[in-house]
Amino acid sequence: MMNPGEIQKHYSTEMALVILMSNVYFKRATANEVSNFIAENKVDWALFEQIIAAHQIRPFVFKVLSANIEGVDAGFLEQLRKKCFAIAGANLRHLEEMVRLHLLLTDNGILNIPYKGVLLSQFLFGDYISRETSDIDFLIDKKNFGRTHTLLLKEGYNPRFYNPDFERQFLNTSHELLYRSQAAPGAIKIEIHWAATSNMMNIPLPTEYLFRDLQSIKLMGKDTVIFNAHNHLLVLLVHHGVNDVWRSLRHIIDIAVFLEKYSNLIDWAAFYKDTVRFRIYHTTVTGFQLAEQLFGTAIPPVFSTTTPLPDGIPDNLLRFPSLRKQKLNFENLSQQLYLRDSAGDKIALLSSYLYAGITPNVRDMEAYHVPKGWYGLYYFLKPFRMIFGRRK
Repeated sequence: MMNPGEIQKHYSTEMALVILMSNVYFKRATANEVSNFIAENKVDWALFEQIIAAHQIRPFVFKVLSANIEGVDAGFLEQLRKKCFAIAGANLRHLEEMVRLHLLLTDNGILNIPYKGVLLSQFLFGDYISRETSDIDFLIDKKNFGRTHTLLLKEGYNPRFYNPDFERQFLNTSHELLYRSQAAPGAIKIEIHWAATSNMMNIPLPTEYLFRDLQSIKLMGKDTVIFNAHNHLLVLLVHHGVNDVWRSLRHIIDIAVFLEKYSNLIDWAAFYKDTVRFRIYHTTVTGFQLAEQLFGTAIPPVFSTTTPLPDGIPDNLLRFPSLRKQKLNFENLSQQLYLRDSAGDKIALLSSYLYAGITPNVRDMEAYHVPKGWYGLYYFLKPFRMIFGRRK
């Protein structure tokens, strides 16, 4: 487990303070240790706020500050309190709308699983406000997309882009669609997913597998169907590790809390087989190692390893600004390749990137409208869109 002095030396005082505060939650540090660190070091509170905002852990940090930590800048604390109250209000609106839409889709015969977001806050922290969220996510079967789309339109949600003339191609080349509602008291974003990740990531985790052995919980007094613990962790590893390559402290905190709270519900031998089967073994080990290094979280024995993480992995997480999000960024791609299980998987990933680079997708359909039956034109238009950007 990395100590604050080591993090301070290699990164910054502010990042060391973020990790130290986080460890108060995990009971690896005390409020007095944090207060002493603040007293002994000059903290740039504006930079500290930028870091926790970028990593989307402001409510988590505010929760830790309830431990009566002394020495925190009063101005920073007041601004954080106001922001967290706003986040809490948005989360509660998301909760209400998530439950309403879940029941609406269910009543219309559409199996849908809410995940991430405010549901994950409840699943991990036992409340709806400890995790910063921005949208509501549902996983559905691809065959139900058309009916889901129609229902959302009736509820006042509009997609970022959708052309029914090319629905089959759209569903086969994408894995999600964003919808927005401008209804009061604030805009709400819904992401409808029909796969855990995009084809470009080359992860063979079928949606049908995630729908096995579902469980139900009460949210706002209503039965809500969610993933079981095994599949919930699989989805988090794919989203946090494959999609976002462990670039966010929020994601490492998610994994650390999950392991500490639900390890006893996981058949780790079976889970290990699934990580190999779905080609996310190395991604999983990396996430678990980061949770252990930063927060002292015990790694399940079946995933323990004597191979240390290369310095670049924690560097990309703890430096500020951290690793950029663009998938075609060289550093991002390098980390994607590192996380793959084998040389064959690395080659397959590069091939998937290449295939995605020449195959039309929703961005091309959004940029250029072509008549029904002329989808093939997008193969010629795509290079222009990539070079010159979206047509105005």
